[in-house]
Amino acid sequence: MTTAPLDDPADAPTAGVDTEAEPRTPDAPVEDRAPEGRPARVVRRRPSPSARRRSPVLDALIHPIRAWEARGHRWLPGAWFAVAVWAVWRVGHLGLDQLLGTRGDSIFFYDGERYLAITKQGYSFANFEMPNTAFFPGVSWLAWPVLQITRSDVWTGHIVATATAIAAFVAVWGISKAWRNEHIARRAVLLMALMPSSLFLWAFYSEGLFIALGAGAVWADRKNRHWIAALLFAGLSTTRSVGILVPAVIVLARIIRARRIDRWCFGYAAAAVAGLVPVLLMMRYYTGDAFAFMRVQEDWGRALSWPWETVVQGFSNLWPAPETIMVPALVSRNLDIWCLLIVAVGLAYLAFARRDGFPMEGWMLGVALVALPLSSSALASFNRFAFATWVLYPAYASLADRLPTWWRRAFWVVVVVAFTITTYHMVGRFSVDRFVG
Repeated sequence: MTTAPLDDPADAPTAGVDTEAEPRTPDAPVEDRAPEGRPARVVRRRPSPSARRRSPVLDALIHPIRAWEARGHRWLPGAWFAVAVWAVWRVGHLGLDQLLGTRGDSIFFYDGERYLAITKQGYSFANFEMPNTAFFPGVSWLAWPVLQITRSDVWTGHIVATATAIAAFVAVWGISKAWRNEHIARRAVLLMALMPSSLFLWAFYSEGLFIALGAGAVWADRKNRHWIAALLFAGLSTTRSVGILVPAVIVLARIIRARRIDRWCFGYAAAAVAGLVPVLLMMRYYTGDAFAFMRVQEDWGRALSWPWETVVQGFSNLWPAPETIMVPALVSRNLDIWCLLIVAVGLAYLAFARRDGFPMEGWMLGVALVALPLSSSALASFNRFAFATWVLYPAYASLADRLPTWWRRAFWVVVVVAFTITTYHMVGRFSVDRFVG
């Protein structure tokens, strides 16, 4: 196996991991992806005593999918698994929205209303308090041609939210498979669907587009689809201010890995700037200030601060003044605090779990995506930023897979129960136009 510097991360040896292989079963050999230059270690798991005692018929009844695949079939092969997870997730959230909501069109509550206003009238009325210039127009630009065709706000919102959510699920599945394998990729999209803040994927928000373009671009780079990656990086820069940091991290990782600057380092940087420039020009056209999004942060209660000051402010949100919108948002404010731990553990695993062989850009991307929110003096909405930190899903899927059997089962039980209860309360509040973001 070569140990010379590689020009591209996708050229790296996969250490014996066949990313196109069938999803493994618990009794199948597990091949650990080792760091570059080291051979893979094959771990063979013996069937449990209870599994050896069961008859094939009983085993098929207990594990029908495993039995189906053992006969040479595939259950929801490839990206279809991610699409199926999206479908089940969407039906579940729609049921909660209809059951607990006002039967109004909740996709346009709070930030959704802002993005719809940008779609229709740009950044007009930018002199108002808390103006829309705090929001990048990427998702609004995507919605504009749909609105011209449908002439319906409702149809436009649902079409855009549906398309970007499906793309986000597929992109997370793809990059998780590229970094690890299909087994981990499937677990990653399940974790993404269970995350309570996933409710913003069906709203007219930027989360879906941000995840789809970011994870999709890194996936394309990993697969040597450089032109696709560059186009996605350009689009990513129009979604959020932190979007430009993703190509910056990939460029840095390429330089460190290859110990030289290749042409795609310049290409990705140029693509990111090309996506950002129209945003700045649009803000200058409407407000006279290309960097208006930076000037209005104080109106939204944010300013640069040390991360620990933001964390302290987050704990103070647990005891809000009675007249503020933070009172009905206490569930999400608690989730903000828990997301600090979720992010810290996930990024630490990406950085130090050498056996899984995550690339260096894994933890670097995670840090880049949460650094600015943690330095913004307000922890409110951190659950949304944590949700959009998509590198956490393959990290936790891998971490859970390393646990002993009963610990792994306990992990999934806790995640499913805790996240389901939290989702119930957050969707219930959001669907009646109460602040949870």
